[in-house]
Amino acid sequence: MSSTSDSPSPDRSPDDPSSDNPSSDDHALAARLAAQAGVALLSFRDGKGRGIDPWTLRDMGDQLAHDLLVEELAQSRPHDIVLSEEGVEDRRRLNAARTWIIDPLDGTHDYPYSDSIEWAVHVALVEDGRPTAGAVAVPGMDSVFSTRGSSLADRDARDQPLVISGRSNGFLGGRVAQALGGRLTACGSSGVKAMLVVNGSVDAYVHGSGLFEWDVCAPAAVAAAAGLVVTDISGAEIRYNKSDPIVRGLVIVRPEYADAVRRALDQAL
Repeated sequence: MSSTSDSPSPDRSPDDPSSDNPSSDDHALAARLAAQAGVALLSFRDGKGRGIDPWTLRDMGDQLAHDLLVEELAQSRPHDIVLSEEGVEDRRRLNAARTWIIDPLDGTHDYPYSDSIEWAVHVALVEDGRPTAGAVAVPGMDSVFSTRGSSLADRDARDQPLVISGRSNGFLGGRVAQALGGRLTACGSSGVKAMLVVNGSVDAYVHGSGLFEWDVCAPAAVAAAAGLVVTDISGAEIRYNKSDPIVRGLVIVRPEYADAVRRALDQAL
């Protein structure tokens, strides 16, 4: 399992990822910022956000986490570009050596509800079209999953393979589950779904429709670093920081099920 306990620290040193130091660790920075945004979102929802209607609370949470992440990246990596779901696009990213792709609040629908774990914070760094560092914070699970030191978790004991998909796009996931002789479950946040594969709770995540790069980049980076097989829905490698930041679906699967999942998808597509 690639869960970490990285937490924000008030102390800064030349080797700390919060300092403007080209040699400092992007993996640690991604984990720290994802954790920090997750803590801020929880604190706001359960504090000043109490009594605010869910629609307004979602928008306020999105903006709060976006502002925090953008400000921290501007301090820590002032020469990098940021692509955020909540930001105004900076087209300089297309020629930038380093672009951070962030989803400040993935699974926005579930964020207002204290009994839901189905929301996350995504932070990833992309260089030459590929993620080189990333982290996903899942505050409802009290976990931060990072590309640093990731390893494949043991599979939870279960009699059948378990496939997870979105609540509204489960057709292909259902076909895969049927082909594996398993069952299908659903979840709202792409980050949470991916991390449930990373931590061994499910065997495959299948998302058959289009996604934005900020939905995919950090979860895919963490999953690949843990040893999972990660592709788009057609089986192709996913490239990031494209002019049109769309991803053709997402498949994250344990290696022992990868061939069977691919066969099932090829037959269904």
